[in-house]
Amino acid sequence: MKRIKFLLAGVILISFILTITSCNKKEETSNIPQQKEQYSDKEKELKDKEDFLKIKEEQLRQWEERLKKIDSTMISQGKETGLTDTSKTAKDTLKTKDKDKFKQKEKELNKRLDNPQTAVGDYLEFIQRGVSDSKTFDANMKKASQVWENRSADSFKKNYKGVKKFIITEPPSVLSKKGETATVKVKVKQTTVGSDGKEVEKESTITYNLVADKTGKWKIKSNVVK
Repeated sequence: MKRIKFLLAGVILISFILTITSCNKKEETSNIPQQKEQYSDKEKELKDKEDFLKIKEEQLRQWEERLKKIDSTMISQGKETGLTDTSKTAKDTLKTKDKDKFKQKEKELNKRLDNPQTAVGDYLEFIQRGVSDSKTFDANMKKASQVWENRSADSFKKNYKGVKKFIITEPPSVLSKKGETATVKVKVKQTTVGSDGKEVEKESTITYNLVADKTGKWKIKSNVVK
């Protein structure tokens, strides 16, 4: 009987051990797929992150390219319309300001150096030079016309073509001056050649009416010969 009891006990013990071993193997076997699944999930997650970063990088690159194209287009259009190169409008404004400053300085200089008496004196000197030197006649008649407000050089060429001598017998003197208008008197003697070939002298008193232009320079507007 004792032997049977020991035998039963051994069988039960062996069965118990085998059962435990079998359970452990099942647990180990069941854990392997779980671990593989975890590793697979991690790899997928990393790959998804990498793909996401690549997409963002590509979007950033495309965005930068669009910005470059926009800048290039704006610069090109600006050049065509003249809105670039340190701004054409600004340049034109500076040129206008410089021009206005120059005109103002010219006006101030003319007021200091020029006067109606000097203007008439210059005009008469051009006439004298032209009459005394045939080579400079045309050039001096042109200069004489520029002292007038509105007279052509041809009119002076016609009037003084036959004059042989031109002398100032009484220098210019200011009769009146008010604001931008003035009157100057002068006496001159002209010598011309008549139709008979003889020289004819004529003395005249000339009154010149003058006005100052925008730059303050005096111009002869008209004259009266007596």
